Amino acid sequence: MKRAPIVLAATAAGLAAVLGFHTEQPGSSLLSGLPGSRGAPPGGTTSTTTTPTTTPSGSSGATSTTTAPGSSGSTSTSTTTPSGVRTAVGADVQYRYGELELKVTATGGKITSVQPVIDTAYDARSYQVNAYAEPQLNSQALQAQSANINGVSGATFTSQAYVQSLQAALDKLGI
Repeated sequence: MKRAPIVLAATAAGLAAVLGFHTEQPGSSLLSGLPGSRGAPPGGTTSTTTTPTTTPSGSSGATSTTTAPGSSGSTSTSTTTPSGVRTAVGADVQYRYGELELKVTATGGKITSVQPVIDTAYDARSYQVNAYAEPQLNSQALQAQSANINGVSGATFTSQAYVQSLQAALDKLGI
């Protein structure tokens, strides 16, 4: 019984310390030396609605850029070359630990390449997780030839953002 007040006081002090603790804000100087990091995105998430266009084979190639009304100027691109190689940029997905946007290249309806256009991690640990997960996600996407992939254990948010951006690019390509 004599210990109860001490335990309660220590619990209250610990709770006050936890509630008063302030973490570093995303985009802080901790990221300045990491490749691919540009800090926190301004203004939160944005979404765009786009309509892809392609050109008939044999033409000189075309690029279509569309900005959705009310968006913050984000654009998306779908391109077709004379050799049938098509590219599209997926959605810019902002998730808990960063921001991801993918460019998908397809030839004859088959995905041949998936590359990040924007790959921003908000902290050093997220950068490490992305560096570990993205090669595996690329491999899964190329093997599945769709956005129906398993993801990477331990990189759930990155995997979800990857699938979201990949599916948006595949929708633009009509795959």
